[in-house]
Amino acid sequence: MDKKGKNMFDQNMLKQNLIKVLGLENLPEEQKLSLIEKMTDVIQKRLLIRITEELKDEDKDEFIKMSEEKNQMALVGFLQAKIPNLNKIIMEEMTKFKQELVENK
Repeated sequence: MDKKGKNMFDQNMLKQNLIKVLGLENLPEEQKLSLIEKMTDVIQKRLLIRITEELKDEDKDEFIKMSEEKNQMALVGFLQAKIPNLNKIIMEEMTKFKQELVENK
């Protein structure tokens, strides 16, 4: 968790922003959730690529090991220690994805 006690990847923020930006407010809740889940998956994959690019080779093995253990708090703490600009990277990827969606709308 980061200093504000939020998840590394705040899905609620993504959900609210994307629904509004894309004009999806009138979709049934089930469809909204399905779309958000798919969009979240895309962003998480992009983040994974960026994170592995940022990590030093010796830290990549530890990252993989921690990812498999499914301890979100430990993993986020590790990443924040190894990648000082982690929150900036997350925001960049979210913003880039939103811009792509709006441009292709």
